[in-house]
Amino acid sequence: MRNTKLGAFLRKLTALVGRFPLLAALPVYVWGVVWRVQHVFVRHDPRSTVFSDMGMYVGIARRLADPSYVMTKYDVTHPPATSWLFSQFYQRDASFFELMLLQIVVASLIPLAVGWLACVAFDRRSAAWAVVVSSCYFNYVEFAGFFLAEVYMMLLIPLCMASYLVAVSTPSLARRLGFAILGGLLFLVAVAFKTVAGPALAGFFAVHWLFTTGARKPKTLVLAVMVVSTLPGLAVIGQRCTQANGGQFCLPSNKSAADFLLGHYDRVASIQWTDATFGSPSALQHGYSASPKVPFSITDHEQNMEAAWQWIDEHKLEAAVLSVQHVFDMFAPNAPWPTIWTGEWPVAQAQMYLFVIFLIWPSMLLLFDIGTVNGPMAMLRSTECALASVLVGVSLGVFIATGEPRYRLPFDCVFIVLGVQFYRRMLARHGWRLFRRAYHTGRMPA
Repeated sequence: MRNTKLGAFLRKLTALVGRFPLLAALPVYVWGVVWRVQHVFVRHDPRSTVFSDMGMYVGIARRLADPSYVMTKYDVTHPPATSWLFSQFYQRDASFFELMLLQIVVASLIPLAVGWLACVAFDRRSAAWAVVVSSCYFNYVEFAGFFLAEVYMMLLIPLCMASYLVAVSTPSLARRLGFAILGGLLFLVAVAFKTVAGPALAGFFAVHWLFTTGARKPKTLVLAVMVVSTLPGLAVIGQRCTQANGGQFCLPSNKSAADFLLGHYDRVASIQWTDATFGSPSALQHGYSASPKVPFSITDHEQNMEAAWQWIDEHKLEAAVLSVQHVFDMFAPNAPWPTIWTGEWPVAQAQMYLFVIFLIWPSMLLLFDIGTVNGPMAMLRSTECALASVLVGVSLGVFIATGEPRYRLPFDCVFIVLGVQFYRRMLARHGWRLFRRAYHTGRMPA
């Protein structure tokens, strides 16, 4: 009797949540915000982990906060947005407490941004479930505790993609132009935080424009407006970088050639330039220990490129294998740096395993299912394929440079949205009887 009543209650509850997913999304989202506040204030104050890349961003920010400071080539080794943003907060509050509060707010907005992307790509039910998953995703919480660009990218990527989708689908010309301008500005800011956002989002725009079902004319107009709204900002960023780099053109940073060399100079843990030493966390996880010295600066574009191409020419097979390895490193189920070196590594590692099993793998199955049921061209023309194409640009970026799971995290919103669609597609095909039968018999149906 007790099992019968419990089963009836669970069936009614799942039916209610299935019909009104906001009932599940809202309390989970509120719990997620509380988790973020507790994590940053109690467990992981970002001011306690200012080393390596975090120390570099904070150091540049402190220099930029001085109005009389003249930028040098070492201030533009990374895209400008992170250090510039930090410098604005440093001028207001040297303790960075207000910046820490901003990162909590940004981390709390990420689930809503992912939900908006799911809503405009599919519908409100997908949005509700995407908010639930995003609120519980550990990396969306963890990276609020580091002074890095990733937490801002996690917000910007889904916002930019959603703005573009709204712009191409709305019948109103005013809304189309408004969201196209917004999408272009978000694209600009994303590139200013991380260069890899450029090829990633460009790949999404290109695939959607070329293949996804819908009229080509509004897509062309939207992309044209986005380009026009982006160019002035890119010109300012390029001028800033070039001036600091001694007149040698760079956009948005001057370390891209050094990253290319780091990924194509044999199996090395790091490289010692004459003025800096940099390495890849994935290389350390592979057990590489070599740290060769090179007789030129980390900002010397020509010599870095020449050394890399010379090694590639002499080791063509090794270079090709390393490039592919960088892509696999990005998708590897490893806890990302810097979490892997903190006390949270077991949670992060376990969560990455769950993310691969329950979201990345189902996302790929979703595309395969669309292709087998409706045909390859239907899959290519689907919104699901367009969303997944953002990962092609990311893969191209790490193929050229170096790869690690941290580079993928801002684009995990795609796996969340597609993973939700996979489970909704499965439920639409099999219905809730899939779970009811499993509850009563203890076995999943064939």
